Amino acid sequence: MQRICYLHEQKGYKPESLFSAASVFDYYLQTIGMNSFPKEQIITLATISVLMSAKLEQPISPSFSRMVGLLSEDEKRIVNKKGLIKLEEAILKKFGFDFNFQSPICSLERYLRLLNYDLEPKVFSLCFQILRASLTVPSFLVYPPSKMAACAAIIAINIFEKDREDKFGGHFSTGDTLNTDLWNHQTVHKITGYAIEDIKICLYELANFCSNQLKTK
Repeated sequence: MQRICYLHEQKGYKPESLFSAASVFDYYLQTIGMNSFPKEQIITLATISVLMSAKLEQPISPSFSRMVGLLSEDEKRIVNKKGLIKLEEAILKKFGFDFNFQSPICSLERYLRLLNYDLEPKVFSLCFQILRASLTVPSFLVYPPSKMAACAAIIAINIFEKDREDKFGGHFSTGDTLNTDLWNHQTVHKITGYAIEDIKICLYELANFCSNQLKTK
């Protein structure tokens, strides 16, 4: 998953492309079984996942050769255009050409409009960073993308407001009390379908993850 994040960042693709690539990668492995896919070909799967997501989300069709060019020399010995095309065909057949994956980005944009933070680019950026980092943690796969988006929005808004109030640069820890009042009213419940009780476990785990990530930096 880290290579997917790396390739996405290097290409400067839209946020939606990252989560589409992650969905292709995860769903294919789930479909065929983790033990059925050669470990040495994981980098090939990561690369074709980014390429396929770019075909779905980006306005310009991606170049296989340029994508391979972003890999390390060791990875280039494994990944080649012929192998990528072969794996792409296998994925298409396995998926039945159905790529209607849920992305947290659509939900996130809706939540930020609802919470009146849609005009704050830093909040969206913080949310994206949180969701991007969470892709590397398998335990978060159990939560629907919409729930992850809700939790990321609450955490990002807390960091943003803390930064705005005391200029600490977003220093966040689970020792800080999260302000959940912004989510805890009937309008938000009705429109999103989530009460704070519905997301509290995911919120705690994601907040703890963010806190640990900041400590390591």
